[in-house]
Amino acid sequence: MAEPRGPIAAGNKLAMSRALGAAFLTHQVEQLEKTVSAGPGSRNWRERKAFPNSNVPNGRPNGGKRSPAQFGAKYPKRRDVVEGAPVEGKEIQIKKRDEEQRELRKEQRKDADIVVLDASVLVHALSQVKKWCRDGREEILIVPLEALNTLDLLKKGTSNLAQRARAASRILEAQVGTNKRIRVQRDSAFVLWDSIDFQASGPEDPSTHLGSPEWLRRTICCAQWAVENPDAELLESTADAQPTHIVEAQQDSPKRRVVLAILSQTALAPPSPPKNTTGLADSPVPLPAPHASKHEPRSSGQLVMQWAKRAGIDIFEANAAPVPEPTGRSSEEED
Repeated sequence: MAEPRGPIAAGNKLAMSRALGAAFLTHQVEQLEKTVSAGPGSRNWRERKAFPNSNVPNGRPNGGKRSPAQFGAKYPKRRDVVEGAPVEGKEIQIKKRDEEQRELRKEQRKDADIVVLDASVLVHALSQVKKWCRDGREEILIVPLEALNTLDLLKKGTSNLAQRARAASRILEAQVGTNKRIRVQRDSAFVLWDSIDFQASGPEDPSTHLGSPEWLRRTICCAQWAVENPDAELLESTADAQPTHIVEAQQDSPKRRVVLAILSQTALAPPSPPKNTTGLADSPVPLPAPHASKHEPRSSGQLVMQWAKRAGIDIFEANAAPVPEPTGRSSEEED
């Protein structure tokens, strides 16, 4: 008689199910242990590195250092700039700005093409000479040799006239040789006095009775040479700095204007000294009476203006500068 197999079969299935469950759990534990031992959490936290693929369900890495990109920070990309390469457009703007500034400094009005400086302008109207020396001006300034001799004769002493002569000498020393538009008369740049066609003088003309001293003749002859040879002075200043075709074009240009700069005779009279109303002397020691220098007529410009008009030379009248206050004579001025 066969035994019933129902309860035995059920017990065998239950035992087999438990054995399979235990084996599965054991396999899962082994897999977890391997994962933990091989992952970044198994090492020291100082040695951990960020693994982008090892993320937990919240989207953050398990461990390691975090870069700014992981926090969502965004930085602008760096442009590739070649060192030393000029920025396009910036250099052009700088050049345009410089050109505009030069145009603003440059005065549109030009007094003349060539200006011959009389000693009276150098002594009494030095501000006008400084104006012509500025950058942006176009006048060619000619200093006659006789004007330099006049400054040497007048610059000794402590009078206002001597101070003005010394100031003019310092300006010429600083400009001649540095500024190409200012030059001293060449030894050959003159005409003969007898070759000048002078107009007849009237009876009231001061030049009739004052005559024509040698220093005046040299000044007029220098100015007359500049009037007759203006292109020679202009080409001398531009031949070294300009191409040949520009120099040739200047030779075909209209007639140049040449002037002789002389002190305006309306401002020639010196101011009267202040009167002493107190009746007391300014100094207990009597001072010597002031006396005019014998070379002072050279700096007035009156005689030069009369003869220049008779010679037909165009005249530019310069206004006198303010009279400086007298100062003591220094050791440098005495030398």
